[in-house]
Amino acid sequence: MVRRASNRSLEFIQPGGGHPDYLYLKHIDRALIVGDLGCFFATGVMASSGVVNGWAGFAPHLAVIALATFLFSRVLAAGKMSSSADHRLTVRVAWRLVQALALTIALVAGLTIGLRLDPTFSREWLVVWLISAIASVLLFRAIAAVTVQLAIRRGRLRRRVAIYGGDEQGVAVIEHLMRSDDGHYAVVGFYDDRDQRVPTDIKGFERRGGLSELEQAVERGFIDEVIIALPMNAVQRQSQILDRMDRYSIGVLLAPDLMMWRFLNRPFEPVGGAPMLRAIEPPIRGWAGVAKFFEDRILASLLILMVSPLLLAAALAIRLDSPGPVLFRQPRRGWNGGVFTIYKFRTMHVESADLSGDQQTTRDDPRVTRVGRILRRLSIDELPQLFNVLAGDMSLVGPRPHALGTKAEGKRFEDAVGGYMRRYRVKPGITGWAQVNGWRGETDTNDKLLERVRYDVEYIENWTIWLDLYILLITPVSLFVRSRNAY
Repeated sequence: MVRRASNRSLEFIQPGGGHPDYLYLKHIDRALIVGDLGCFFATGVMASSGVVNGWAGFAPHLAVIALATFLFSRVLAAGKMSSSADHRLTVRVAWRLVQALALTIALVAGLTIGLRLDPTFSREWLVVWLISAIASVLLFRAIAAVTVQLAIRRGRLRRRVAIYGGDEQGVAVIEHLMRSDDGHYAVVGFYDDRDQRVPTDIKGFERRGGLSELEQAVERGFIDEVIIALPMNAVQRQSQILDRMDRYSIGVLLAPDLMMWRFLNRPFEPVGGAPMLRAIEPPIRGWAGVAKFFEDRILASLLILMVSPLLLAAALAIRLDSPGPVLFRQPRRGWNGGVFTIYKFRTMHVESADLSGDQQTTRDDPRVTRVGRILRRLSIDELPQLFNVLAGDMSLVGPRPHALGTKAEGKRFEDAVGGYMRRYRVKPGITGWAQVNGWRGETDTNDKLLERVRYDVEYIENWTIWLDLYILLITPVSLFVRSRNAY
């Protein structure tokens, strides 16, 4: 969460020796990337030095290490593991780093051992590399976390931000910063010359005066950035403030108008030479759509071939366990809100089938068969959806499609949470960003649904082919370590 700078901190936190402070948390984000990749590359070189002699034998290892480092960078970027609010090394961050390292080494194993490139590319070499990489990366992250926390406690790194504007616009800015969980900034208060029209306090941040007082605080080095939160039609006033701030070595930002808060993450693009805000655009288009198409068709075909024995075994077990069809067909909503028929292995007794999904499956649900309980626990019941992918109704990765009548706290999903319909902007998936982050199983409350939607929208807004591959690779692991809600 954005920190509040106290009066005491304003009085005693001084800039570093009168010189500009170029290092702050956004730069630490980049330093973490360099450090992670440096540790990974260095441990790879060290592991290789113990199994090869001479340059001729080391050159292939160096090439593989360089390729693996690139792959590791993509896995880190897909999992967004190079930034956090305060750069703390939490158990969750550490576990995801270990997963990223293990996935990268697994890819290297498939390349080197699977293709039998060289006898020195051995399992022992990979195990030594993995263990030393995990130790060095976690040690680096721990040192970085301690260093950052010490710097923050001494008043460094955070950008001290003042808001100019205390009406609805200023309230919107402050509320947004408080919700954003962004540790890069410390709000010191707000300024406004309209002392009779604005409150003296907004969410615990006090009004510290008008433009003159703001200039004094800037001159004394108490403020790093100023956010002007005035209506866009206040052109003359904004121009006056910009002219006054232009003489100081600080950053000045113009907050969006109230209407623009809906489109905070949208880009501007030139249309006829004038910048226009693209309020809505297809999340996956152009060559990205082509890449997604081939990813789904090729990988789904390979997966069907790989798991075909498992499909046959599951079908036989269902037949022997209870009477009825092997497959369960149910209408669900997909891309652009259209309805399609989803395929699943039948996990309930036929007489308990619920085509509308009005009643969600609960723990120890009597409707679920003995075999069905195992299939649901391991998500084997979802495997027939690979044929939905081949048919073009679904994707391997995307928001999970819900049954048409599913409800949370008595309301249909579409009505329970705002923004739910945004999930239909891409094809639904067999697995997704929400699922690998632990949001599987029953969604009986608005809070649970809200978290699912938040992860789904985050996936849609930040889609890359690398993120898809990361989710696919991490899904088998998440089935075992985050399956407590699957029943």
